[in-house]
Amino acid sequence: MINTLLQADNVFLMSLVNPVLFLVALGCWAWVVSSLDKDAEFYYLPRPWTNLFLIVTGAIGLGLMLLIPFFILGFILGLCPMAGGVMGYAYYRNTKVPEKDKWSLSMDTIRMHFEERAHAKAQKSATLSLIEKDGGHIEVPSRSDPRLEAHEALENVLDFAVPRRATQVDLVVDANKAAMVARIDGVKYPQPALEPQVALKLIDYVKEAAGMDVEERRKKQQGTLRFSLEDSGMHEVQLLTMGSTRGVSLTMTLDDSRATLPLDELGLIDTQAKQLHDAIDQEGRVIVVSTPPKMGSTTTLYSLTQIHDPYIQMVVTMEDQEIYEMEGVSHTEIPAEMTVEEFNHKLRAILRSDPNVVMINRIPAASTLGEIVDLTEDIRFYLGMAGTDTFSSLNSWIDQVGNKRKAADAIGGVVTQRLMRKLCETCRTAYTPDPAVLKKMNLPSNRVGKLYKASGQVVIKDKAQTCPMCHGIGYRGRIAVFEVMPIDDVARHHIAKGEMDKLKSHLRKQKMLYLQEAALAKVVEGVTDIKEVTRALSEKSGGVKRAARAKAKVSG
Repeated sequence: MINTLLQADNVFLMSLVNPVLFLVALGCWAWVVSSLDKDAEFYYLPRPWTNLFLIVTGAIGLGLMLLIPFFILGFILGLCPMAGGVMGYAYYRNTKVPEKDKWSLSMDTIRMHFEERAHAKAQKSATLSLIEKDGGHIEVPSRSDPRLEAHEALENVLDFAVPRRATQVDLVVDANKAAMVARIDGVKYPQPALEPQVALKLIDYVKEAAGMDVEERRKKQQGTLRFSLEDSGMHEVQLLTMGSTRGVSLTMTLDDSRATLPLDELGLIDTQAKQLHDAIDQEGRVIVVSTPPKMGSTTTLYSLTQIHDPYIQMVVTMEDQEIYEMEGVSHTEIPAEMTVEEFNHKLRAILRSDPNVVMINRIPAASTLGEIVDLTEDIRFYLGMAGTDTFSSLNSWIDQVGNKRKAADAIGGVVTQRLMRKLCETCRTAYTPDPAVLKKMNLPSNRVGKLYKASGQVVIKDKAQTCPMCHGIGYRGRIAVFEVMPIDDVARHHIAKGEMDKLKSHLRKQKMLYLQEAALAKVVEGVTDIKEVTRALSEKSGGVKRAARAKAKVSG
């Protein structure tokens, strides 16, 4: 017997593979015994006896591996009692547990086991989790789920959009292509292309999660969806879907805070703020706020309206949508389908209530101004209009009123603005501009030692890396720049006479700043750069030709 053990021991030690296989079998057996012990405890089975049975069968198997001189033969034979012990436990267990908890070696059971593992892995590895209305988390699709592609596409775009503080994601799908863009500080950032069928699955996926009608593709639908994103916390997105014969679209508005700002925090230069406050202090009259689309006119109109105390004055609004509830102010929403006649009828009803302040975010037709101009002596109006600068907006005002004298008497001031991206203060790069270029831009070279430009990178240990604040964009947040036209009695005289050249000369004497001048002041302050000024003003403003020509030299 001793000779047999010695012979087995010699054979066992002759190869490095044999001890490794033996240790693997020992480790697996120990893990199985531990797992089955937990299972026995869960189902209140007699653990001492089941453990003893498993230990004995395992010891027999390990002994056979050691005692049989031919290790491979002993290894195979040793696995038999170990497997038999597990099968014996499984047979005994199945006689004691409920039917639904019994173990089976059928292909369906094996497949279900792997699906459960894949599902658990998907929940653990996902960075995006959608949240139901009751607060519960919607399970992340696993590999076998047809919604997986949609979830991954949504996860990819939100992983890009949320850390960069995007305000909107747009997805448009037709039969041949799908295009998705994220809007960050007013600029579109195209996302990786999606196959049309995947894009449609994405739309259906978010609609289902938000409790919207998935089957209805043509009708306009709105919904709200909450989600959590790894490292970014909880967020809320407003959904808007609609369709036509050409395709389907989805708009996701992210973290819509519905807030507004005090007038003095909008970004007005000191001289502009004084001019605007002087215009507001006048009794009655109209202050026109004109901007291209999506350039912040609504925020400015709200900021102007909030100056007035609604508890000592009657303040009312007419607007497409109430974006922020101003305490004490009577809001009136204007449906998109409302006709001009219906609009004017509603306005007349509001004016009959003798308001002190009326804010209207859009004028549907010139006939609406006819309801207003004769009442401006007693009522302060804030009107939103489409326009690119104060002079073109003033001309539009005169044309729509149809009478220069009435238009001059009713107007109290014109404001236009643009939204520009602010440089990321973490990664902005300083440079020395060309003095000749500064002179062309009417910037004092003796007072401008350096300017800044966007970078998107920071240097850590002599190595350039993506900026952790702006995530490589180079800009973070936006600021408004303004052109304020202060209209006093002299300006009204020139307007009534149609003397536009004299009006411009008078306004310059009153230290009126043009839009591009206010924008360049923000460049000098280091708030933004020449490239962004050129982009924000573009050809629409008609006022940055010199800045555009100087762009290459200054931004270098």
